[in-house]
Amino acid sequence: MIIGGQVKGSVPRPGDAGAVVVDPPGTKRLVECGAGTLAQLVALGVPSASLDAAGCPMWTTGCQSAGLVPDPRLIATVRVVKQADGTWSYNGGVCQLPARPQVTAAVVREQVARLVPSAAIGLAPQQQTLVNIQTIMWVNAPGQRALAPLTILGRRVIVTLRIDRVDWDFGDGQTDTATTPGKPYDAKNDPCKAVDCPDYYGHTYVDPGAMTVTATASWVASFTVDGARPQTIPGTVFGPSARTALQVRQARGVLVPDPTRS
Repeated sequence: MIIGGQVKGSVPRPGDAGAVVVDPPGTKRLVECGAGTLAQLVALGVPSASLDAAGCPMWTTGCQSAGLVPDPRLIATVRVVKQADGTWSYNGGVCQLPARPQVTAAVVREQVARLVPSAAIGLAPQQQTLVNIQTIMWVNAPGQRALAPLTILGRRVIVTLRIDRVDWDFGDGQTDTATTPGKPYDAKNDPCKAVDCPDYYGHTYVDPGAMTVTATASWVASFTVDGARPQTIPGTVFGPSARTALQVRQARGVLVPDPTRS
């Protein structure tokens, strides 16, 4: 593996699209010792490629036993330097730790998609409601939440979710999208005694029947790696859908005897 940028190319002219810049004389490159060392040195144009690659076993042994406390993670590399004539010349061996694995947004997204919990549905009234009155609905999910710490590629990852929207299917052929999880019904401090409840989110059924209410929350996600600056995962992450049964009934007015008259 060549550690660094471009190794070969042509000098770009103004306006050239995708041109590769040639490394100037004096540029240093590290070629990791391994099965492909010789091929990479040859591709660079190192005249002594065979001899330089043959020294890798010695460098590898030396790197893994170097220092007062040997570090088996050290890898051996062949250092080459760009010459004025365009070739690369051998400049010794270097021991170094391998580059830390990169945790990308795509890798984190794959993990998060399996971990986002379902947001249970809350209803008022519960289980049974009436036509022509608003049935209050919400999902039991905070506007923002942090998942339990993850270990990805040996690194500590913290994911924070912020709710983006909730897609509702009311079971009667009607759907809607809400930008908040809704507010749980509070009969003590914020009761609703009207047909429609402006302080709450909900749906009004016009026909009786057995309904299945479905809610799917989607989240905007960000993450940190080893406590570094937060990064955003593009798009939204969908949680699993939640469902609950609801029986919608038709209420009828019934005349009853006046209890004040005998």
